[in-house]
Amino acid sequence: MSWLTQAREATIPWLLVLAIAALSGGPAPAAAARLRGGSPAARAADAPAAQLTAVRFGAPGGISDAGVLIARERGFFRDQGLAVDVLPFQSGSDVIAPLAAGDLEVAGGTVSTGLFNAFDRGLGIKLVADKGTSRRGFEYSQLVVRRPLLDSGEVHDLADLRGRRIGVASVRSGSESVVAHILARGGVGIDEVDLVVLSFPEMIVALGNGAVDAAQIIEPLLSAAVDRGVAATWEPGRSSQAYGGVYQAGILLYSGQFAAEVDLARRFMLAYLQGVRVYNDAFARGEGRPEVVRILTEQTSVRDPSVYDRMEMAGLDPNGRIARQSLQLDLDYFRQRGYYTGSLALDDVVDASFADYAAQQLGPYP
Repeated sequence: MSWLTQAREATIPWLLVLAIAALSGGPAPAAAARLRGGSPAARAADAPAAQLTAVRFGAPGGISDAGVLIARERGFFRDQGLAVDVLPFQSGSDVIAPLAAGDLEVAGGTVSTGLFNAFDRGLGIKLVADKGTSRRGFEYSQLVVRRPLLDSGEVHDLADLRGRRIGVASVRSGSESVVAHILARGGVGIDEVDLVVLSFPEMIVALGNGAVDAAQIIEPLLSAAVDRGVAATWEPGRSSQAYGGVYQAGILLYSGQFAAEVDLARRFMLAYLQGVRVYNDAFARGEGRPEVVRILTEQTSVRDPSVYDRMEMAGLDPNGRIARQSLQLDLDYFRQRGYYTGSLALDDVVDASFADYAAQQLGPYP
């Protein structure tokens, strides 16, 4: 069984839980999610499939997939001769092996020791663009606390989390690193808490039944947890503050084979950044917001348009720029913990040439 098949089968239960937890009526039907009459994609729908190059994109299904989803719906990928298939994975770490094996061309991932070890093995994976930051106004990744603990005053500041159980999506990864950096601001070491590995939907359940006291969670599950009253956001839990203003939660990854096909990789990036800019028009500038919300309600688990009025959206850089200082903090953490003992530097794994090319072609974003 290939990594791709395993990923498809493993994520089916996760998606069912996600649909229930995220204040929605379930995932959109595939037909409705792909095309709507009158859109550029619909007008190009009759183009022979043989004329399009298939590109497989894998990601955990967060709201930070918006750039890809919008680009696909608006026909930007088709305009570049690409047919993009979006495949679900449970976590960002799970995309590494499929990328290395050639089962994926592009993925949305997170920085982890597994990723750096893959670099050391010469698998050719590259970090090519931003795919989700937490920054002011876009804090979609936060450390939330069980609401009763905050309401009662039992947890008042970060020091009060010492000795408690904290849910994370994975360990030896960016998920662990961000918790460590947040806790450090309150003088709490990562070894002074008990990390519990859970999927994001499982975190809502665990917060509700008291199995964990806090969790590092992302949208749309963050808002779902808050709306259900099982968790609350608080100022110390904002991940951007622990990273000097910008926390790089998600990264766009290219497989080595895809990166080597420079023209193809450039065309994907050009369409992707077009989608990202439409997203920023909607959520940073308030232009065309209803249409973008429609696309996201049809292609993500968050089906209720009103949720977007209170949800913390992901930050997506209109030029695809990666917050390198955030990645450096994570890499330093992995080395300090002994998780990664290799000699790689960020310059060895970050390839900004595709995003730089696309941004130059598109011109400055206001």
